[in-house]
Amino acid sequence: MSLPPSLDLADIALHVPRFRHFFRYPLHASDFHDLRDGRRLLGYYATKPLYGRLDEAGRVGRSAGFNGEIAGLFVPSPARSFAHARLFFTRIRAEHITNAKGRRDWPIIRAAAEQHLLADLR
Repeated sequence: MSLPPSLDLADIALHVPRFRHFFRYPLHASDFHDLRDGRRLLGYYATKPLYGRLDEAGRVGRSAGFNGEIAGLFVPSPARSFAHARLFFTRIRAEHITNAKGRRDWPIIRAAAEQHLLADLR
């Protein structure tokens, strides 16, 4: 399962304060993953690791590398709009954000997000 196609991703910023501050690029339906407790669908989430600091112009300073913080967007099920969507934040050790090849380690990033959301929803 994935995010319902009836949701217009362009509407996220209208409903979620500060969304554009953390997600500067548009999200796609494929960026969202199911959040389940057993077989029960709780909602959908998208995540991204955050960089350590901003440059002098206030833009993301990629040279600083990732700081271990993870920003996410959670859309509770049943998802008929983004009215109940919310940002969430969690943290893992900065060195766990990337794998041995220097690429983002998405399975670890998503696992941290899922753990955070499941604990928050219980």
